[in-house]
Amino acid sequence: MITSPPATIRPTGRVLACARDVKAQEHLLNAIRRNGYEAQAVSTLSELQDALVHGEYAAAVIDEPESTQAIENLEAAVRRADRATQFIILPSIGQRMLPPRSVSCEIVDPPLTPERIGRSLFAAVGRAQLIAENIQLKQRLEGRMFDGLVGVSDATRKLRNDIQTVAEHNQPVLIHGEPGSGKSEVARAVHLTRSGPGLPFLAVRCGLLTAGAVEHELYGDAETPGRLSSAAGGTLVFEDVDLLAAPLQQELASIIFNNAFKHGGSYAPLEARIVATSCADLAKLVAEGKFDRRLYEVLAKTSIGIRPLRDRMEDLPVLTEYFLQQCAVREGQPIRRLTEDALDRLRNHPWTGNVREVENVISRCCSIAATSELVNAADLEPWLEATENDAEDPGLTLREMERKLIEATFNRFGGNRELTAKALKIGIRTLSGKLREYGYPPRGGPGSNRQKKVA
Repeated sequence: MITSPPATIRPTGRVLACARDVKAQEHLLNAIRRNGYEAQAVSTLSELQDALVHGEYAAAVIDEPESTQAIENLEAAVRRADRATQFIILPSIGQRMLPPRSVSCEIVDPPLTPERIGRSLFAAVGRAQLIAENIQLKQRLEGRMFDGLVGVSDATRKLRNDIQTVAEHNQPVLIHGEPGSGKSEVARAVHLTRSGPGLPFLAVRCGLLTAGAVEHELYGDAETPGRLSSAAGGTLVFEDVDLLAAPLQQELASIIFNNAFKHGGSYAPLEARIVATSCADLAKLVAEGKFDRRLYEVLAKTSIGIRPLRDRMEDLPVLTEYFLQQCAVREGQPIRRLTEDALDRLRNHPWTGNVREVENVISRCCSIAATSELVNAADLEPWLEATENDAEDPGLTLREMERKLIEATFNRFGGNRELTAKALKIGIRTLSGKLREYGYPPRGGPGSNRQKKVA
């Protein structure tokens, strides 16, 4: 019995054709599709660049380009966007085109038969797949180095590049963004990239401490060194610097300008890098006389802005996958996955709490004992509703918000204290104490809503 040889394994990927003439476009599309690739066409290099920067294409076939320089500029833009696209150039008859300096470009002279184009595509798509794997590996390594700054959007790539840039010097840095956008993670990434994990990384939480407590944190006392001294060689972060008392704002500005601080009866050199974070518009606060101008000027010289999640929704699937993996490790459970309807529900949520809200929703959902490895929209709904309700009532105190969350969770689980405590990540005793405080009867008593276990 005679058997036919196995089919050649063909790399897969989308291919984009660029030709000014409609008939040339049709010829290229037919040739590309005959070789088994998905194909699309554009008319100009500008359209081609826009498509390649914002989409994933394994190869681009360019018919009669204007110049070698235009191809080099195109490839530079594509590489900046971390795309692996390979280029195939088709010069016109009689046109002598020197190979561009790029090694990711192949020139195919006439006759332009489907077979010749197919051979070039096979090699180009294969190279693109290898380069794409290297890019993905690089992004995973960057994600580990930047401690949770996960994402594939242009905004997140720019953020990682900004961190690398400011890590090249030791000047003060201002990190600004909405609540929950990841300012603390960016501050830590700046520290790790500049100083590494072996040097001190300390923080002063300006919004939670009185002026006297902040001063004690900074300078210490006879028995305990202050953070200005303890952070030497590393990084000292002022979280929510806009909430720092006005006299301390002026004092911090002087410390940075003079590169020294009071230490006993003399001055000691400032050997820690200063990083400040804020959710506020500091320029506006300066104009209103609510923030020290000198401090703002010295901090704003080097700043990193974090885009809100709603402006980089391409990161949402990657973020949820990252938080699902974290929950699996923490809870000792198999890694759960989101269904398409769950992802659609997440995409339609406003995410006013940014990345922190995503983490909280995924964490709360996965802290419940799961009967399935899939998370669907119904599983997410109670937690999304809770965050939406909190957003509608921003005037609650912290104590009121805590009671609202505990009671809502307790009712959701029909009075089952074990599940409620697990969902809230608190102990049974702590939960019982809170419920007693709210006037609930003892566990198992009349009116406690305790569900009986089925024998």
